[in-house]
Amino acid sequence: VYIIPMVFHVIHNGGVENISDQQIYDAVAILNRDFRKLNADTTLIVDAFEGIASDIGIEFRLASLDPDGNCHPGINRIQSELTTEGGDQMKALSTWPRASYMNIWVCADAGDGTAGYTFLPGNVSGNWGEAIDGIVLRHDYTGSIGTGSISRSRTLTHEVGHWLNLRHTWGPTNSPGDPTNCDFDDNVDDTPNTI
Repeated sequence: VYIIPMVFHVIHNGGVENISDQQIYDAVAILNRDFRKLNADTTLIVDAFEGIASDIGIEFRLASLDPDGNCHPGINRIQSELTTEGGDQMKALSTWPRASYMNIWVCADAGDGTAGYTFLPGNVSGNWGEAIDGIVLRHDYTGSIGTGSISRSRTLTHEVGHWLNLRHTWGPTNSPGDPTNCDFDDNVDDTPNTI
C-alpha cells in the first residue's frame, strides 16, 4: 500500500469554515474508503466497469511530522480574510513541500462558486508550481459531518483523482453533457469517449 501524507490548511476568519478536527478525520476516512474500494455503494457500479473496479492500493494519512521533522497533527489553522479568496494568495499563507505532502486548503469560498479544485500534475510541474500544487475545498464540501453533508462528502475523492492525473471521463472540460465532449478523451483506455 502506497501512503500519501497530507496536510490540511484550514484558512478561516473565525467563522464556520474553521471546521473541527473530527470533520477532517471524517473526510480522510471517506477518501480512504473510496480509494480502497471499501465503500458500500460499489453495488451500484455500472456492469461494464464491475470487473475492473478495484482497490488501487493508496492510503492517505494526516502527516505526523512537519517539514522540520517535528511532531504535528497534520492540521494547520490560519486566520485570514483570504478564506473567501480561494486562490494563490490564500495558498501562500501555508504550504508544505509537495514532494513530501499533499496540501489541502479548506476555506469559506473556493472561487467562482466551485466546491473545490486542483491542477493536473502537468499544469504545476515546474518550480513555479510548488506553491500552488494541492487541493482547495470549501468547508461545506469537506467530509459528511459538521458543515459537510453526505451528498457533498466525496468532493475530496473527486479532486484527489485530478491531483493524481485523472481527468473527467468525458475529458478535460467542466461541462458534462456537452455534445462536443465526444471529441475528447480522458487518456485512460478503460473508458470510451463519452458525452
